[in-house]
Amino acid sequence: MQLPIADYAPDLPPNNASGASGNIVNLFPRTKESWGPVGTLSTFNQSALTSQCLGALTAIDSGANNYLFCGDAGKLYEFAPGGTAFANVSKSGGYTVPLGEKWNFTQYGQRVIAAAFGQNLQSFVLNSSTAFADLPGSPPQARYITTIKDFVMVGNTFDGTNGEQPQRVQWCAIDDPTTWPASGSVTEAQLLAGSQIIPGDQGWIMGLVGNLGNADGAVFFERAIWRVVFQGSPTIFGFYPAEGVRGTPAPKSIVQLGALAYYLGEDGFYAFDGSQSIPLGVDRVDKTFWANVNMAYLYNVVGAVDPINRLVMWLYPSNSSSNGVCDSLLVFNWALNKWGFAQVNAEYIFRAITQGYSLDSLDSTGYTLDTLPFSLDSRVWAGGQILMGAFNPSHQLAYFTGTPANATADTVELEPFGSQGKRAYLSSVRPMIDGAAPTVQIGTRNRLIDAPSFSSSSAINANGECPVRADARYLRARIQTSGSFTHLQGVEIPEDSIHMSGRR
Repeated sequence: MQLPIADYAPDLPPNNASGASGNIVNLFPRTKESWGPVGTLSTFNQSALTSQCLGALTAIDSGANNYLFCGDAGKLYEFAPGGTAFANVSKSGGYTVPLGEKWNFTQYGQRVIAAAFGQNLQSFVLNSSTAFADLPGSPPQARYITTIKDFVMVGNTFDGTNGEQPQRVQWCAIDDPTTWPASGSVTEAQLLAGSQIIPGDQGWIMGLVGNLGNADGAVFFERAIWRVVFQGSPTIFGFYPAEGVRGTPAPKSIVQLGALAYYLGEDGFYAFDGSQSIPLGVDRVDKTFWANVNMAYLYNVVGAVDPINRLVMWLYPSNSSSNGVCDSLLVFNWALNKWGFAQVNAEYIFRAITQGYSLDSLDSTGYTLDTLPFSLDSRVWAGGQILMGAFNPSHQLAYFTGTPANATADTVELEPFGSQGKRAYLSSVRPMIDGAAPTVQIGTRNRLIDAPSFSSSSAINANGECPVRADARYLRARIQTSGSFTHLQGVEIPEDSIHMSGRR
């Protein structure tokens, strides 16, 4: 008899029939039958940004070399291939990004372009530039930026002619992000550049994505999503409402994976395919998220994709975070359609691509073989490897490659002899885990209206069992781990460890 780990669905009542639980911490869905550990953040080196990371992008040049660009309130930084520290590559004088605003990046060919409120669009050409500079061509300032087909498009704009236009998008000349002709000019029409104000009560533009499954792009508003469709001359792009009542209050929650854009909507988490949104968190995590997130710091919510583990992640500050530093991580496994949760202290997460180091170049990192923060066979040192990166509260680059965080998980609840109206007496269980140092508690209750009462923790013995003593109608197990493992499945109840006890 087995008690598998329950699905993570804290929105459901504790007496649910689907076997879901709200008590799963520091575990990610790994397979349809098991859960995997969450690695703690391991700092790459002591190099740090000056203040909170407000955006990051991994860019790839024509030689397949990987660069990390990021920004804080006053500077833009580059971590070059084989580098050992962040280099300040800001334009002369730096920047002043207001509180609550972020940097957004896009790559077009060999050019990285950065946008933030109140700042001129910034440009850095890989293998050529030594610092960011204002993007040529007289583009507007903008909060958001993306690449759609052969165009760079910006949204929520400001320029000297139109002023602040939070519902306006503008795009460059075809295949030339350094040319932004004057609105209404003959040159604009000839080069397929243009702009569009999308009026309505949908609020401000909150983000842009390109190249979705059922549209060439999408404009996210506070209370709506509009499809972007390339039409050619004379209109160039058409804009059509796809979601009339749903948008996003958290711009950095929007994260794209192939043909889908995942995002935090007004009422929960969704995936948008270019025509419609698919709910992901209904009856599972939506209500719990909104009850726990610190609403004063919604602008710090940030999404990222871990394609290796098939996870979409959302880092957010809970109500326990008084200063807005994120301390919670929700994850969704799109292949398994399951959620997980972890406690992570970080200010930003992103999909990283490692830059690659040889044994010789490791010397330049400042580490010795004895002080390396990662093992020599870690993906961190191999170039071109995808893994999840983060910036910790000290503004340092880190990876989720540390020792597994201590985890807790409840199994489904079982009524072994309910058909006979009898309670069950349980004396031992076997944790179904391939490592760590598991302990088990048994939760018991005789009525569904009661909360489970848990026994004291029992450690695993030489026979692979955790001795327990429980006598009740309903039984569940709570497993806690400390150490490394690969798969956690639940507990197994040996046949000689459970029998009927008592009668109604």
